[in-house]
Amino acid sequence: MNYDETLNYIHSLGMHSNPPQKDLGRIKYLCGLFGDPQDCYKTIHVAGTNGKGSAVAMLANITQELGYKTGRYISPFIEKFNERIAVNGADIANQDIIYYAGKIKEAIGGIPKEYMPNEFEFVTLMAFLYYRDKNCDIIIIETGLGGSLDPTNAIKSPLASVIMSVGLDHMQILGDTIEQIAAWKCGIIKQNSQAVIYPLNSQSVIDIAKNTAREKNCGFILPDIDKLKITEENINFARFEYKNKIYKTKLAGRHQIYNAVTVIETIDCLFKNSENNYNAVYNGIEKTFFPARFEILSENPKVIFDGAHNIPAIAALKDAINNLLPGKKIILVCGMLKDKNPGEALKEICAEPFVYKFIAAPVESPRSETPENLCGYAAKYCKNAGYDYSLQNAVKIAMAEASAGENLAVVCFGSLYLAAGVKKLF
Repeated sequence: MNYDETLNYIHSLGMHSNPPQKDLGRIKYLCGLFGDPQDCYKTIHVAGTNGKGSAVAMLANITQELGYKTGRYISPFIEKFNERIAVNGADIANQDIIYYAGKIKEAIGGIPKEYMPNEFEFVTLMAFLYYRDKNCDIIIIETGLGGSLDPTNAIKSPLASVIMSVGLDHMQILGDTIEQIAAWKCGIIKQNSQAVIYPLNSQSVIDIAKNTAREKNCGFILPDIDKLKITEENINFARFEYKNKIYKTKLAGRHQIYNAVTVIETIDCLFKNSENNYNAVYNGIEKTFFPARFEILSENPKVIFDGAHNIPAIAALKDAINNLLPGKKIILVCGMLKDKNPGEALKEICAEPFVYKFIAAPVESPRSETPENLCGYAAKYCKNAGYDYSLQNAVKIAMAEASAGENLAVVCFGSLYLAAGVKKLF
């Protein structure tokens, strides 16, 4: 198989072609075929509804700064499949994807049907093998969905389990209350480890994480936001002080500062606090860039892409626009999936006074909500709402209007599946 044929094969497995079991038996069986590669390195495991990708990126940069050979596993990718698996910041090469996919395909040729992997299990096993063969010291792993039964949870007890912001998403699988979802996420907390939780979670989520940590004989760390002071914040960077130390992040939005504080506490609980560690943490956070997180694609006109795709993330996007684009009138370009509660999600942002216009566009996914329906939801709150059946046309229309008008900016959001299509224009 060549590279394209390999990706086609992987995608043909389907994300839910072989649904999750009531335990981790299938992924553990698959790992056992290759000598349990997931047990060959130390790990930091990250779960949550929002903020996982940013936290993983910061943690990977910091551990690399500390001198560790670091693997990074994320889901989904933004522009290219290779982004999902990386070592020391370098994405896996095409030829390695071909090699590991071929190796797994051969090994599973005669196994019982119930052990055949779906797409996410297959890619997770690829990553485990790649990190072992690259002799990684530590892996920063993002869960795919939930936590307890997520294939990434086949790892042994991690150094730390990090629970980021927990909100209502994937409710058809994880449950329809914040507490049910939190219980799934906290399933990554394992014996004799450390548990660190994002500080702005609801008290019920914090309590579930704390009780799970106690049951698992884990340390429990909640960042102290009384010791956080934001000293400078603009669209390009933020500077903040936490526990009397100064940090800087290029990730825009106040939620990213709270993500960074969660990361700082994770590193502090795992590695002895010293001036060397502080330098590594400062440098790791400062150099972190993660695409599709309030990413500036154009300065004139101002065009921003954000992968906000559920109600909590869209609330954070709304706050970022108010804080970082004060006084701007915003043309929203939006594409969403049907299962992301688009009616309520658009109510969260379209009623804001800063909204000048709304343009709906399609998402390249069978789960895409139609542009007409999105427009209908938005029109309840925004009088100037329309749609286009081409994402790129929608962005071009928005940019032309922003260029011709005064004090206008374009913000594209709604699904990470939009990212590649939007970024092709730039």
